[in-house]
Amino acid sequence: MLQTIIDHIPSSLLHALAGALIIDLFFGSRYPFKKRLSLLFSGVLLVFTLDIPKLFGFIFTHSLLFVPIIGAGLALLMKKLVSEPLIKLWSGIMCVLFFGGILVDFLGNGAHLFYPITDRNFSYSLVRSEFELVVVLGVILALRLLLFHKKN
Repeated sequence: MLQTIIDHIPSSLLHALAGALIIDLFFGSRYPFKKRLSLLFSGVLLVFTLDIPKLFGFIFTHSLLFVPIIGAGLALLMKKLVSEPLIKLWSGIMCVLFFGGILVDFLGNGAHLFYPITDRNFSYSLVRSEFELVVVLGVILALRLLLFHKKN
């Protein structure tokens, strides 16, 4: 189990940075820096809500059919953190789940995009080395935080 976790560190970093960047693009620039950091952390947690059940064999979280349902539940939970209309919050969270979670897996090792209709693992393996993408997303996120922040 420990080796599995160690093997997934680059992929997990890629998911985390993608989730944080996407939620920051949607909502981050409107909030003060401290609130924005908590929003970034929530973007990381949102992406991992798809991957943690997958560790236990539940593949439905990587299905395009379940993204709206999971997104709606997470939007209701996040409503207290973000003062945005619920439909906008739901749209942003679905983008985080789709781009930061499912698309990263689809371009890497594959995802069960149409579960439960089919059990097939679809993949379009463009990502050969996750390290470069981690660096690029990390730099983009750092630049966004440094250049586009709202003073308290």
